[in-house]
Amino acid sequence: MAAPVTDADGRPVVVVGAGPVGMTTALLLARWGVRSVLVETEPVRAAVGSKAICIQRDVLDVLARVGVADAMADRGVTWRTGRTYFRDVEISRFTLPEQGPSPYPAFINIAQSETEALLEAAVGGEALVDLRVASTLEGLDARGDGVGVDVRSSDGRLDRIEASWLIGCDGVRSAVRSHAGWTFEGSSYDDRFLIADIRCDLPFELERRFFFDPEWNPGRQVLVHPQPDGVWRIDWQVPGDHDLEAERRSGALDQRISRITGDRPYEVVWLSSYRFQQRLS
Repeated sequence: MAAPVTDADGRPVVVVGAGPVGMTTALLLARWGVRSVLVETEPVRAAVGSKAICIQRDVLDVLARVGVADAMADRGVTWRTGRTYFRDVEISRFTLPEQGPSPYPAFINIAQSETEALLEAAVGGEALVDLRVASTLEGLDARGDGVGVDVRSSDGRLDRIEASWLIGCDGVRSAVRSHAGWTFEGSSYDDRFLIADIRCDLPFELERRFFFDPEWNPGRQVLVHPQPDGVWRIDWQVPGDHDLEAERRSGALDQRISRITGDRPYEVVWLSSYRFQQRLS
């Protein structure tokens, strides 16, 4: 039998997924005096990788409400200029206004892991947010006046939480979507994107550069973004069957990176790959 969780001040909201969206949701609810139970499957947050690095001004405005935007803006790399190239010819350039009605810049680049660390610290200091790591959504029972949510903790205990709302912030493989029986219709693109975070003294301005059909990645795209501490993120469009480990073993990855860094020494900080998807639940 699931153990009930009660709240003398009213039913909590259950938020599944303690990434940037889930933690921000829980903190915004707390600003309005609403209790939440924040459920996260991972036991420890992996502090690696740039992932979602581009934070635009309106997002910083939201994050200011939960107290982390100033630290993010101070830490992140501010960029205002974007350049687009076709092969070796610059075909477009834009420069964003230095400041608008918001006190924050138009864009900053900061690793998602750093954003998450700041949000997690804020969550840890908020009494109205009950963060449960290493916990999973086991079931839900939606009703007209709320939803019953079963959460399994790391010690095997099953809690039945009588919630006013259930909010799914748990990504593409959403447990909320699965338990609710919702589909996730759409399509995936054939090609993948290879990400390399590298630390290197590149002779680039702190700006975004987008290359189409460059000689060093013919027929595809390359995107270059600056990050704090001399780290640059490079995204190469690669074939769908791209084998990262085979490329590392053969030395082809070093050749790929060196087409951008030249003879400058570099350090690989993080590697990953992703595929664009277009879906709607």
